[in-house]
Amino acid sequence: MMQLIYGLALALALGGLTHVSTLLAVPQLAREGAYDRLGSLSADGRFVVLPDEAPDADILPFRDPAFVTAACRYDLSAGAVTIKAALPGTYGALSVHDRYGQPFYALTDKAAASGAVEVTVLSAEDVAAAEVEDAPEGRPALRIVSPTKTGFVLVRLFATAESARPGLREAAATASCARAASRTLSP
Repeated sequence: MMQLIYGLALALALGGLTHVSTLLAVPQLAREGAYDRLGSLSADGRFVVLPDEAPDADILPFRDPAFVTAACRYDLSAGAVTIKAALPGTYGALSVHDRYGQPFYALTDKAAASGAVEVTVLSAEDVAAAEVEDAPEGRPALRIVSPTKTGFVLVRLFATAESARPGLREAAATASCARAASRTLSP
């Protein structure tokens, strides 16, 4: 009887470990993650507003239909990328995700200065050089380090009514996701 209980406990433990390890490995083993699917929209280095209704509407899973969403893929192999977006007071959020879709930084409209946010995404190698540069116009620069060389940024804007969607789509389309301009220090 004791051997049966021991065998069942061992089988349960092995089954649990297998289940948990499989769940944790899925993002790395998935053939087409969110980063790959966004590539089909030509979202490299620029924001693309995701369609509400179309075959591409489900390009990102679990999208809230109350939000207008724009996405931009970034690649830090050639240097830092600066993200600029207007976030309206109704509610807006900017989230930065790694290559595997895991979010590692987010801002809401509450953190926006004058309704806009500006974030520079850097690789670990670029951090030392960025800390030497001056802060722009007296405002401290918001710099974040990406855990991967590639990733994507989402801008989500809350639509209080269906009539607000066109204006929010236009605002989301004006967000920028471009190579950071390198500044030189004055002697």
